[in-house]
Amino acid sequence: MAPQAFSDRFEIDGRPVGAGCPAYVIAEAGVAHFGSEEKAYRLVDLAADAGADAVKFQVFDVDALISGELPEWKDRLSSRHLPYEAFRRIQAYCRDKGITFFATAHDEPSLDFLGTLQVPVYKVGSGEVGNWPFLRRVASMGKPMIFSTGMYQRSQIGEALDAVRQAGNRDVAVLHCVTRYPTPPEEVSLGNMQWIRENHRVVTGYSDHTRGFHFPLAAVALGAQVIEKHITLDYDVPNAQDWKVSCGPSDLGVFIQQLREIEAGLGLRDSGPTAGERDSLVWASKSLVPVRDIPAGTVLQAADLAGKRPGTGIPPSRIAEVVGKTTRTGLARDQVIRWEQLS
Repeated sequence: MAPQAFSDRFEIDGRPVGAGCPAYVIAEAGVAHFGSEEKAYRLVDLAADAGADAVKFQVFDVDALISGELPEWKDRLSSRHLPYEAFRRIQAYCRDKGITFFATAHDEPSLDFLGTLQVPVYKVGSGEVGNWPFLRRVASMGKPMIFSTGMYQRSQIGEALDAVRQAGNRDVAVLHCVTRYPTPPEEVSLGNMQWIRENHRVVTGYSDHTRGFHFPLAAVALGAQVIEKHITLDYDVPNAQDWKVSCGPSDLGVFIQQLREIEAGLGLRDSGPTAGERDSLVWASKSLVPVRDIPAGTVLQAADLAGKRPGTGIPPSRIAEVVGKTTRTGLARDQVIRWEQLS
């Protein structure tokens, strides 16, 4: 059998990611700072306090990212831009807060800048679909990489992975994604995540653009190894879309707590009842009892017996062993029958 092209597990900033590991939770701050460095620090606080593994920003040079054919987008993103040196300070703040910092570079100069920060992982957004030279360059940076697949054809996922492979990078995670804000439920298509895993044997996850957080929770239940969810401090922002699909101070912690609880419940148990269930057996299971008062010396028939709680006596599964036995003592109606009362 040919060796697997990509790792089934790798590390990000010392944290194992992939097979057998807890889901790696990325709080996607993106441009939710809206050009305010102080607000970027508050987004870091939000992610760290909620228990996210990493907080991710988007780094770009407006002129390097957008051509002159989209002046309205240049204007729109200019107000959501932070200078490179601000991200150097944000990275240091993340280090102090104990949370991993990394970013999506949307253009070549920004990728070069992230290289100077020695980020532990590189994220490639869905907008690089078809931009395989850029993916090859990211893959050649010598760090793990994560890329989202919104707007991709299925065949293009293979093409993107070919570009990564050509650069000699085996440490990659592929995130199923739908680039629509918000994504309606009928378009989420979480089965695509499983298709990626089965067909490309790669660390797989889900980048979410839905309202609420029930779909990323469902993705974890389906085996997502990486989860990305937008975060925000502001809602109802004109000419912005990420806030529509974001968790905030009121629910990010709840989301991550529920995610970890779901993970804790996904194990396979083959050793019978849990300790807690064994305690419950006493009151929840049933024992054989007489349906009427029965005098001593009676040969018991099936019609004399019923199964009722608690489970402290003879279980109904052994009724065939009880039928035909003779009572040593009188039995009161609804009294749990003991073996020593029979002969």
